[in-house]
Amino acid sequence: MLSFSCQEKDEAFVPTVEVREQDGRFVLFRHGKPYHIKGAAGHKHMAKVALYGGNSIRTWNTNEAGRILDEAASYGLTVTLGLEVGNEWWGNDFSYWNSRAVDEKIAALKKVVEQYKDHPALLMWGIGNEVHLFGGNQLMVLHTIDRIAKMIHETDPNHPVMTAVPLGPNFSKRGLMRLLCPNLDILGVNGFARLPYLQEEIGGLFGWNKAYILSEWGSEGPWEANSTDWGAPLEKSSTLRGQEVDYYWDVINKDSTYFLGGYAFYWGTKYERTETFYSLFSFEDFETESVNRLRVRWSGVNPDNWAPSLDSLHMNGEPLHRSLYLPAGSVQEVQAFAHDPDNDLLSYCWEIRPEGFDDMKKGNYDYVLNHLLPEDGGSNIQFCTPEQEGGYRLYVYVYDGNQHITTHNIPFYTLIP
Repeated sequence: MLSFSCQEKDEAFVPTVEVREQDGRFVLFRHGKPYHIKGAAGHKHMAKVALYGGNSIRTWNTNEAGRILDEAASYGLTVTLGLEVGNEWWGNDFSYWNSRAVDEKIAALKKVVEQYKDHPALLMWGIGNEVHLFGGNQLMVLHTIDRIAKMIHETDPNHPVMTAVPLGPNFSKRGLMRLLCPNLDILGVNGFARLPYLQEEIGGLFGWNKAYILSEWGSEGPWEANSTDWGAPLEKSSTLRGQEVDYYWDVINKDSTYFLGGYAFYWGTKYERTETFYSLFSFEDFETESVNRLRVRWSGVNPDNWAPSLDSLHMNGEPLHRSLYLPAGSVQEVQAFAHDPDNDLLSYCWEIRPEGFDDMKKGNYDYVLNHLLPEDGGSNIQFCTPEQEGGYRLYVYVYDGNQHITTHNIPFYTLIP
């Protein structure tokens, strides 16, 4: 008599989160259901992300990762968890040419992946952030990124892997990464003023041509803005940046082939040339108009109360000039023209600060020259210019009494007569 031993085949493995290509389109699936990212870049105000219709946040490192993942889970949010691999000006704190250091970095990251891979809030892993932006041999950097991606897939088959790159002038040639980083599932794109070019470049002849997310998106950055004669970038008002949220939302969501969603930047407050250039919240945690407009786009529901609008600033009765030179120690007059869509009573705060050293280094920026301003500021004030020659900014903050704010600033240069 012949006997046979038959083993049933294991059911096909289905990752918790995965990218699927269906009918020429790339779609992110979580627990077997399509999942389009409506995210915030940053981990503050998670309750508001959930309340306003968002579903995910992004971090750049694993500092407080356990707490962040737990809090996100409590609000029903997911997390793209960043794995720090040298800073973006790489080579200062990590050399990709040092094979021993690279091996040690991968071993250390593996322990992190093992620690958090089963957390229910985890959506995907993010390897570094613009780590090959400056200097060195990019091939070595990309090779290291792919080694890390391969390690992650071997350690955690349930979550996809991405790395974030800037949407710069050479972005149309990112197809090279498909060859050098075959273990990457998703390309993260940090995009701002060049967002209108993204769809064409991602799907171009030499483009990525695979799934991508906007790992950061928003209005123009300091390096993209017009500048004064002395190199100070001209910052748009938070009102204008809020309007651009609507414009860019329509632009990025035209792509139904490769786009998996994105993270609005920056959900909190951060310094980058100023503390208002990117910040969607004030340092008091008040909301700008950008938050209002994201809420509408995420949920389809209008907020009960809108942030005030700042229409323009005039200096000495005239519209602002691009490069404003003022005599040191002189008295000047400035007027803010603002209104509130809900007819809330507005209040004003003014500051003068020295210009930051550059986009990332504050220099003397934190020194507020309050002695040059009146104690009680309204929409129209007189102020004294600093006695010392150099670049400064005059800031105005307009409050509606309902936890909303609008901001603008004027760069100016004082000259000693």
